[in-house]
Amino acid sequence: MNIKEWKIELRRKAEAERNALSPSQHSVKSQQINEALNKRIGEILDSCAKPGHRPTLFTYVPVKSEVDVSAVTEACWAKNYRVLVPKVQHDPKQLKLFEISSHDDLEKGAWNIPEPKAGAPEFRQVREIDVILVPGLAFDTQLGRLGYGGGFYDRFMQQYVRAGWDKPYIIAAAFDLQMIKEVPMGLFDFRLDELITEARTIRAAQTGGLKNG
Repeated sequence: MNIKEWKIELRRKAEAERNALSPSQHSVKSQQINEALNKRIGEILDSCAKPGHRPTLFTYVPVKSEVDVSAVTEACWAKNYRVLVPKVQHDPKQLKLFEISSHDDLEKGAWNIPEPKAGAPEFRQVREIDVILVPGLAFDTQLGRLGYGGGFYDRFMQQYVRAGWDKPYIIAAAFDLQMIKEVPMGLFDFRLDELITEARTIRAAQTGGLKNG
């Protein structure tokens, strides 16, 4: 089995397990995750608040059985921090970012995934982003991430690599059942700085190491 086939099989299993959560389990676990996630992202963005710089979060809009991270965006809006969400572009394949100020700035787009409404201000200053909250299907303790297969986030992160810029802080929220032994990593796949589940928090060595909670 090559790496592509391995990833396809892992995605299938991970999505099936996540979808098997009951509504009550999903709600309780999401709330536990959000308490830790909100605190952590708040700490990081608060530390980035400086004259002339507005703390900026690039996040995803949760769909289906993903962890509902809406509380994070709401906390950012309450502090007047900038919130960016992506819109998928297919030619060329890339993510374009738009600033939103409330959930009302979203509408159903491709595959019924909420995305910024027409007219939302596009954001191009990617070096201004402080934190990226990324989605994913499976993760491992080495902070590897298995995405949905489109490669959009991998391509987005490569902008920083090619330009020689420091990356934003990369964090993910997941249910603990999404943890697997090993995520197969390709040349352009990126690792997280931190992963938060309802059972534990894992941080890269340079940002504090493993923290069980």
